Amino acid sequence: FIHAALDAFVRANPQTIPATARAALLQFGADAFGPALDRPEVRAFWWPRFERIVDWFLEEEARRRSGTADVLSEQNAEWRLGDLDFTLTARVDRIERRRDGALAIGDYKTGYVPKLGSVEYGYAPQLTLEAAMARAGAFAAIGDATGRDLVLEYWKLTGGEKPGEIKPIAAGDLALELALAAEQGLRRLVERFARRKTPYPSRPHPRFAPRFSAYDHLARVAEWSATGGEGE
Repeated sequence: FIHAALDAFVRANPQTIPATARAALLQFGADAFGPALDRPEVRAFWWPRFERIVDWFLEEEARRRSGTADVLSEQNAEWRLGDLDFTLTARVDRIERRRDGALAIGDYKTGYVPKLGSVEYGYAPQLTLEAAMARAGAFAAIGDATGRDLVLEYWKLTGGEKPGEIKPIAAGDLALELALAAEQGLRRLVERFARRKTPYPSRPHPRFAPRFSAYDHLARVAEWSATGGEGE
């Protein structure tokens, strides 16, 4: 709901924030929530949080727009690695084209926000792969971003006591370094799994396993975890 409301607002106001911004964003929110607002738990829990997110979001947008040419929302991309016969697809929440020529790639998070270490070690590669795709010209709206400074950041949106927060990940040389590392890591992964004899373990790195996995039941992870992995 929150992603949909912010997407609709940014698409309607890519360059400037109107005086009626709060009313407009609340209406986009009501449209996004739709019939769900008739559910008491949604109306009592999520709508007040959304209202707090709206106030924080508009204050942050007003502050940033002075240095931003425009903001692109929910941009799709396909990046074909022809030499590997592999295509990577992505949808980025927001891309700011800044007046100084930099591109700020942002991802909205209403839940868990990855830490810098997880990004640097490749366990949370969303932003870094999107940066690599931007450099390769995979996003039609911005063209080839080679040579442009990149800024990578998460927008933490909870609507709680602290409604929102920008969590910077990397900028400039570090962002470029992480983007190149992400591309190299992707290529190594694709090459490895293109080999017929490569096994597909459900948890290759248990310490960094996601909290929810679509494959744990196939590997009977819950059963083995309950027995401590002993016996057969």
